[in-house]
Amino acid sequence: MFNKKEKFKFLYTPILSLSPAEMGAIEELADKDRELILPLIPLKGWMASKYLDKGIDRINKALKNKNWIADIDSNYLLHNKEFNLTGVYPRPVFDQIKLLLNPDNGYENWANFIKKMPMVTPTLQIGDVKQVKQQIERLKEIGRGLVVRFPMNDVRALDFNAITKMLIESELNDLLIIYDYEDVNRKNLLESDKYANLLNKMNNALPDAIYSVSCSSFPFSFSGSYRGEIPIYERQIYNKMVDNCPDATLVYSDRGSARANRISGGGGTPPPRIDYPLKNDWRFIRKEFEDAKNTTREERIDLYQKAAQEMMSNDYWLPDLHLWGIQMIERTKLGDEYGITSANRATAVRINLHLYQQLHYDSILDELDTEEDWVD
Repeated sequence: MFNKKEKFKFLYTPILSLSPAEMGAIEELADKDRELILPLIPLKGWMASKYLDKGIDRINKALKNKNWIADIDSNYLLHNKEFNLTGVYPRPVFDQIKLLLNPDNGYENWANFIKKMPMVTPTLQIGDVKQVKQQIERLKEIGRGLVVRFPMNDVRALDFNAITKMLIESELNDLLIIYDYEDVNRKNLLESDKYANLLNKMNNALPDAIYSVSCSSFPFSFSGSYRGEIPIYERQIYNKMVDNCPDATLVYSDRGSARANRISGGGGTPPPRIDYPLKNDWRFIRKEFEDAKNTTREERIDLYQKAAQEMMSNDYWLPDLHLWGIQMIERTKLGDEYGITSANRATAVRINLHLYQQLHYDSILDELDTEEDWVD
């Protein structure tokens, strides 16, 4: 999978949440584009489903049974309010996730789970460093490559060094290492030299590995803003890494234009906003309700329609891109009820377009064939 002696065919390894917007966004890409994306998806329960298999089914439906990287969303357990109040999980899926996170015998449950899914590459679980060495051997035996995702804001230096030493000793030649910086801003861009120094040191120790630096700079709030452009700092950071790490093999990763750390929604309906991803920035148009405490479906559809009309009149609009996200904005301009009528659908549109833009970052979009493969 990640053996540098064989050509690594994937151009993009986004970290995607198991959510309706993200699964819908990647599902609506053309098949030829999905072939070049290797998403990392942390496992959790799908919507209100009782069992984990519903989430696996949704991933396979979205990816059309193509390759993906599995991780485990430990925050899914930590942030469960019902368990924190009662000590009991509300559905069996929580207990299934807990079993996968059990470190006993080198995370044996996790390894056995991965074995059953032939299109899946595992992510090393590093919660219990004492069990990592045995886990590496278990996952190595599966023979599908190994992904190590370091949460750079949380991992202790002692643990980072210990895991790195184990990876070196394992003599793995099928390895993807992801430095996950989660949510970032311009300050992180200015510190990217530090990230490059760390990556170069790691590449000296593990020269056969492939590397990613993953993060998200999508804003947490648009309050007070009605239109504008937001720089995609994760892409700028990656470009600097490419320049400063010439001996390393890098693959682009981000959060697909979603935030790394999600904010819990408030009680009201968010103001209608349509985002339009370009290669280096996100353009957006946002409309305000007349009375945010007393909104109607009709007003919401009308405001999304006005946002779409305004967006399509801008010079950055690319009408010849035959993508699902483009079609959705065009439908919204016409007031079509199957266009964008909610924040969740607007998010799916943004992610769909962002995935395409970043996948084809080095291409001239006007020259790409986007006819075909998505299905209405």
